[in-house]
Amino acid sequence: MRLLDNAWKALKLVGAAREMAIDTRRFNWDVAPGSTFFLQAEQADIRLLTHHRPEVLAKVELQAGFGWQLLSEQDEAGVYIIVRRKQLIGSIGRCRFDITIPDDMHVSFRLDHCNVCLDDLNTSLDLPPLASEM
Repeated sequence: MRLLDNAWKALKLVGAAREMAIDTRRFNWDVAPGSTFFLQAEQADIRLLTHHRPEVLAKVELQAGFGWQLLSEQDEAGVYIIVRRKQLIGSIGRCRFDITIPDDMHVSFRLDHCNVCLDDLNTSLDLPPLASEM
């Protein structure tokens, strides 16, 4: 029984350390109608929502945040986010995106081993062949 208690304590400690290692960042950009949202990511869970306001809202959670590089930029054409793992130390953890964009925004993804959830959209979707480009 004591071994089981020690194993349970160790598991709780690992879970707490994992939660502490999550680096959360929030972004808010005002955008022009018809602009573009570009996301390049790897090992990510992405949730995309739309709204009627002319702004992009993004919440990014980087598990083991020290192992990631995040770049974000905005210009007159749109908003760009690139998230890459750092060599060696970036092999642990995933990242999560919760992104809300205007419903008239063009979306472009470049993804590597990602999950995408298109949440509550009312749209038609046309995807090119999903062959690996990387």
